[in-house]
Amino acid sequence: MKYTILFASAFMLMTSCRQQAIDTANNDSTFILESAPSIAQQTEDANVLKVYVEKNGTIFANGTQATITELDNQLKKLKEKNGIVWYSRDNLSDDPSREAMAAVNEILQYELSVKFFADKEFKKEADF
Repeated sequence: MKYTILFASAFMLMTSCRQQAIDTANNDSTFILESAPSIAQQTEDANVLKVYVEKNGTIFANGTQATITELDNQLKKLKEKNGIVWYSRDNLSDDPSREAMAAVNEILQYELSVKFFADKEFKKEADF
């Protein structure tokens, strides 16, 4: 019985809010639906650090060249925000470079969630 009353109240509230939104839209010719945020905005909002390691060992963090120490500092800040790392490296079919292994070890040290990608643009997820 208690759940029926709660459900009925919630249903009435949703229905009245929906009707009010419809009435507002019909009476206001400037009613505009906002578009979804772009992928770049979603990435920033989600506290993502994109780490890419080139074949020659150059490390990039969010598109900026970084040393292992700089990467460590960024990962430390990301851990505080409970963020996620997107990781990719050049030449996935070859053995990883020493720098790629060092970057992965830094990521693992902070026990961050990692999403692996197969490209530099972080558009194609890696399939293992």
